[in-house]
Amino acid sequence: MNTTRVFDKMSAAWVSDPRYISSCGGTRSSKTYSALQLFIIALIGEESRGAAPTVNSVVRESMPHLKRGAIRDFQRIMKGDAIWQEARWSETAKTYTFGNGSILEFFSVDDAGKVFGSARDRIFVNEAQHIKWETFRQLAVRTRGLIMCDYNPTHSFWLNERIETKDNCITVHSTYNDNQYLTPEQVREIEDNRHDTNWWTVFGEGKVGTLEGVVYDFDIVRDLPDTSGMLETYGLDFGFTNSITAVVRCFIHKGRKDIYLDEVLDRKGLLNSDIADALRSAGVSRSSRIYADAAEPKSIRELETYGFNIVKCDKTSTADKHNPITAQISFLKTWHLHVTQASLNLIDEMRGYVWDTDRNGDRLNVPVKVRDHLMDAFRYGCYTPLARGGGQYHLSFGQTRHRR
Repeated sequence: MNTTRVFDKMSAAWVSDPRYISSCGGTRSSKTYSALQLFIIALIGEESRGAAPTVNSVVRESMPHLKRGAIRDFQRIMKGDAIWQEARWSETAKTYTFGNGSILEFFSVDDAGKVFGSARDRIFVNEAQHIKWETFRQLAVRTRGLIMCDYNPTHSFWLNERIETKDNCITVHSTYNDNQYLTPEQVREIEDNRHDTNWWTVFGEGKVGTLEGVVYDFDIVRDLPDTSGMLETYGLDFGFTNSITAVVRCFIHKGRKDIYLDEVLDRKGLLNSDIADALRSAGVSRSSRIYADAAEPKSIRELETYGFNIVKCDKTSTADKHNPITAQISFLKTWHLHVTQASLNLIDEMRGYVWDTDRNGDRLNVPVKVRDHLMDAFRYGCYTPLARGGGQYHLSFGQTRHRR
C-alpha cells in the first residue's frame, strides 16, 4: 500500500487514541485517501485478530459526492492491494463487510434515517465544512469511538471553534507538498494559482481562508422539479487542451424567478465532434436552444452543421457597457439559483467563484478567473434569453414566446 506523508501524520494521531482527529489540508494533499487507508488497515487488523465486529461509517453531504470521491477511492485502494472481494460489497446498501463481520458503510447526511439511526464505533466525516453543526452533533452522539473529519479550510466554521479546541482532538495539517505521488503537471497546475492570494491560502497552503466574496448564493436540490412550463436552455463554454469544455442545462421559471441548473459536461480535450456526441448522449434535442461562447464562431457553425440549435451568447450589457460580465452577474444574482446535487463540478465551481481583490485586499468588481468554465456556461445559457432579445424567450428555430 503506497502511503503519503499525510498518512504518516494521521497514523501517528490514530495510535494516540484521541476522540477526534481533524485533518485540515489544501487541494490534492491526499487527506481523504489517507483516512480511508487507515480505516482499511484497522478493519483488516480486526479481521486478522478475529476481533468482535465493528460498525464504521463514511459520511458526506450527498451520495453523488461519495460515489465520485470516497467510494471510488475506497475501491481503488482495496483493488490495488488485491484485497477486494466483490461478494462482500453491497452496491445497494453501499457497505463492505470484512471477514469478522465488521462493516464499512457509506451514506450521505441527506439520509435522515442514517443520521438519526443506529450507533456506530467509528466515523469519518468527509468534507466537514459542507455539513451543518447539528447534523454533525447527531452523528457524533451516536458514535462510540473515533470521530475523524477532514476539510478544505475555505472559511472558519464549527469544527474550528467546537472540536479543534478540545483537549481530546488532534489536528493534522497538510498541503500538496505532503503528497509525493503528484505528477509534475499536477504540481504545476496548483502552483500556477499562486497569484490568487485567497485561493492559494486555502488550497495551496491549506490555511483557513476567507471566501467571503462568493459571487452567487444557491441551494442544492436532490432532483430537478417538474419542469413543465419552464424555459429550457443550454449554455456552452468552449475549451480544449488546457481549459474545459463546459455545458450547463438551465430551467427557468420566470414567474418565481427560479433557475434550476444541471451539469451536462465538464471535460478537457474535446473536438467539436466530441462535443456533439456528448450533447446527443445527454439528450439535447434539435429544438433545444444552446447559447455558446460568442468568441468561437467557427465552433458554433460546426456544431450547427451537426444539427444543433446553437447561437452565440450575448456578452454585452446595456446596464454597464464597460464591465458587461459584472452587469450580467448582477442581473442573475436577482434570481433564485438551485443546483442539482449530481452537478458536482458545478457545485465546486460555485462555491469557489469569488470576487477578486487587489493587493490591499480590497474587493474588485470582477470575479477571479480560476475554474470558471461552468460559471460562464451558466451565464451564457441564462442571461441571453432572459435579459436580451427584445424581451422574448427563444425556444427553437424561429419560434419565440413573448413575455407577459
